Parts: sequence; C-alpha cells; structure tokens
Amino acid sequence: MKKKTEKAFFDEQWEGMLTQLKAFIETGDQEKLHQFRVQVKKLRAMLALLDAALSRNTLSKDFKPVKKIFRHGGDIRNAYMNLQLGIRYKLNNQQFTDSQQAVIENGINEFKVMGDSYLETVDKVYNAIQADLKAIGDRRINQFYKMHIEQIANTLSQLQFDETLHDCRKQIKILLYNRKIAQKALDGKLQVNNDYLNQLQDHIGDWHDNELAIALFLTPELNEKPVITRIKRQNTRLKKVIAILTKDFWKKATLYSEPSGKKHKEWVLR
Repeated sequence: MKKKTEKAFFDEQWEGMLTQLKAFIETGDQEKLHQFRVQVKKLRAMLALLDAALSRNTLSKDFKPVKKIFRHGGDIRNAYMNLQLGIRYKLNNQQFTDSQQAVIENGINEFKVMGDSYLETVDKVYNAIQADLKAIGDRRINQFYKMHIEQIANTLSQLQFDETLHDCRKQIKILLYNRKIAQKALDGKLQVNNDYLNQLQDHIGDWHDNELAIALFLTPELNEKPVITRIKRQNTRLKKVIAILTKDFWKKATLYSEPSGKKHKEWVLR
C-alpha cells in the first residue's frame, strides 16, 4: 500500500473522529459520542495493521492519549447503555435510574470542561502519527490477515463462552475495519468473507451484551432474577447459533482449505 493511499484513508478516518468529538463536546449527544468511539476503534485497527506490518509499536503508542479520551467517553456511554437496559426490561428502580443519570450528566459536564484540552491532544497526536506513516507491502497485509484468521480459527476450534470469544470478536472487527485499505492487497491472494465475519461478530456482540446485562442485573442494587432468567434464555439460543457459525471457521472466513487432518500453520509477519 502506497503512503499516499495510506495517508488519505488515515485522514478520512481522523476527520470523521474529530467531527464527532467536536459535536459531542458541543451538544453532549449520545449518538455523537457513540460515533466518536466507533471512529477511534477504526483508527486503532488501522494502526494495529500498520504497526504489525512494520514490526513496531510506534503508531499505537502515539495514539494512547486519544485512548484516554475514549475511556472517559466510555464511562458516560456505559451509564447510558445501563439506562437503556432498564427501559428495555421495564426496570422499576428509581435509585438506579437516578444514579446512572447522574453519571451521565456529571460525565458530560466534565467532558465539556476538558473539551479544549482534548482537542489540543487530538491535534498533537495527529501530527505525531502522520509524521510516522510509511508505505507497507501487500505481502505484509496478507500475512496480517492470515495470522489473525489463524489465531481466531484456533481459538474457536475449542469454543468457550468467555472473554476469549469476546477477544475473537475484537480481532474480527480489526479485519473488517481495515477491509477498505486491505482489499487491493488481498485480491487474488486471500478471499476474505466479510459478510460471514460481520454476521459472526454481530452475534458474538449480542451474546457479550447479554453477559454484561446479566452482571448488571445481578448486582445487589438490582438483583432482578426474573430479568436475568429472560436474558439467559436469549443467550442459550444465541450460543447455539454461534456454535453453528463458528464451526469450520477457517473455511467459512476464506476460500482457503487445507488437506484433511492437517492443522493450520502459524503465520508470522517477517
């Protein structure tokens, strides 16, 4: 991938992130915060690809100050999602509602106070990263994709409904977020089934959201056993779907197949 192409995509994603950040600082709108966080994830995915291809960790390290802003927004977003869960499951607990609303309002106010500082940080980080961007070869992009698909396939071959499954989802999303810049390098070499990957990560995301909801409703503050029972039923169905989807992951995720009985080789960026 040429540096010019790389920088154009980086600038596009960065501008999208900056636009959403400014909008959230101005309005406190939850959708703007959500879109800001999505853009941060897309940029992190791109920088992970570039760092791996260049055998270094410079770009991801440069990006760390933005991740701190991301985490601040995450506290606000989590409280908002907790409220949405309360609405979805018709929770009647005013103390819980008030506490989550307070987290949101205080968080937004703090975020706005920090707004100018956050924008200065983002500007400095942009300058640091764009100065370190370098062209990367198509072969290394291919290796990156094969390595991640291999890691996911090996993990899913012994499917466990725990954090390892959530980690697989994160890896899948890295591949999906980078598909636009990686497609040219992959053409004719590795056919990635993006529709399948997106379907799988979506179902894993639903399962993980339910796990978080169960943990929330299990807290002494709530202890909503009927709600927990309902969510667990949903997750039982989701687990069956995920088990079917993850079977033969390598073959479904790519058009590549290996002779029967052979384990996938480990792909290493060299």
